[in-house]
Amino acid sequence: MNDAQLIKKLGGVNAVARLLGITAASVSGWSSIPVDRKIRLAVIAEDMGVCTRKELFPDTYQDIWIELRPANSELLNIDLSKN
Repeated sequence: MNDAQLIKKLGGVNAVARLLGITAASVSGWSSIPVDRKIRLAVIAEDMGVCTRKELFPDTYQDIWIELRPANSELLNIDLSKN
């Protein structure tokens, strides 16, 4: 999903401006959504069921949201009975 599609799915320029607490003119002036704003919108979009954070940040989601990192199999195989 590109930035224009995200803004549209979130209800348009005015709705996104309200969600972020900024003016609609600021939103309409973006050539692309600034990363810090897009991170905030990703959480909102996921809460609204619009899309997932992984879909919006497929290459970097695990660096932004550590709770979305895949489980490390080495950590899962620790034998705690040896301690």
